[in-house]
Amino acid sequence: MIRFSGLIALILVLHYTDAFFPLMPGDHVIPHHMLRVAHTNKFVAFSAGLTQIATLHASHNDTVPYDRVFLNMGGGYNKTNGIFTSPRTGTYVFMYYALAQQNKQLQLDLYRNDDYIVGSYAHVTSDYGSVSNSVILGLDEKDTVHIKAHTDDYLYGQPDEIYTSFTGFLLVPDEGRTQHGSHGQGSLG
Repeated sequence: MIRFSGLIALILVLHYTDAFFPLMPGDHVIPHHMLRVAHTNKFVAFSAGLTQIATLHASHNDTVPYDRVFLNMGGGYNKTNGIFTSPRTGTYVFMYYALAQQNKQLQLDLYRNDDYIVGSYAHVTSDYGSVSNSVILGLDEKDTVHIKAHTDDYLYGQPDEIYTSFTGFLLVPDEGRTQHGSHGQGSLG
C-alpha cells in the first residue's frame, strides 16, 4: 500500500481534481469531498505576514512579529510571539521573505529551537532591500522555528502592503522517529 501525506497528497489531489473535474465558472478548484486530506489532524501548514513597520534589535533577541495569519492548520503558529511549534514529528519546509525599510539594512536568521540554521542579508543605500531563504528540516514534536534579528533591523510592512512573510508546512510526517531524533542526517527513517 502506498501512503502519501502533506504536500505530496495535496499535489495529487490537485492533479486528480484538475483531470477529472474541469473548472467551470463558479466551481471550486477542489471538490469539497476531496478536501478531507487537508482537514485531518495530520496536515500542518502555516503562513503569516507582517502588517506594520517593525524595528528589531539583536541585543533584545527580537523575533519577527508576523501578525497577520493567513493559514494555521494544525495550530502550530503563535502570532503573539512569532514562533512556530511543531505539533508533530516529521520533515518540514520553511520559507521566509522580508523587505527592509528604505535605506536600511536587514539581516534575519531562522532558528530551530535556539540553534541557528540559515540567514539572509540585504543592504541597499538608496532603495528598499529584500531577503529570503528556505530550508527543509527534521523536527520533533514541540521543536520551535522562528525568525530573529541578527542586527538592528528595519522591516517594512503595512496592512495593505505585506512584503514580509513566514511560511512552513509538514512535508512528510514520521510516526516512528523518537523525541530528539537525529537532525540533518539525510533520512528520517
